Amino acid sequence: MIVGLTSGTFDLLHHSHLIFLERCKALCDKLIVGVDSDELARLIKGDTRPIYSQIHRLNMLNSLSVVDLAFILTHVEQLTQIARDFNVSKVFKCEKFGDGQRVYGAENAELIILEDVPGMISTTAVINAIKAGHTRLGPLPVVGYDQ
Repeated sequence: MIVGLTSGTFDLLHHSHLIFLERCKALCDKLIVGVDSDELARLIKGDTRPIYSQIHRLNMLNSLSVVDLAFILTHVEQLTQIARDFNVSKVFKCEKFGDGQRVYGAENAELIILEDVPGMISTTAVINAIKAGHTRLGPLPVVGYDQ
């Protein structure tokens, strides 16, 4: 059985999040997702984030059929222990993940960087579009991505 692991803030859950998670799930049998705690999200994203609390974000991810298990991630080092405990064989990161950054959880697993699909947007871009008064975002692809 191939167990995959990824993590993120997943604030204002949107279509690009779903595409990313679907692509992860297509490459493993079980997908485990770490949801950044409120404190970790503020540290990474700034004082105005997250918009939704960690419990709301956790519940949203746990409701998705592509996610087999979601948990609140209090610190990135926790991913190493989760990977060990669940015998993770693949760790997924998105393309924007920085080169040379340490990837916790991938010490004994294959690191897979998923390239962005054209049209994918970030939560920050969604927030900025709403602030600018845009009423429509997209279009985003539904099918046809490779990985």
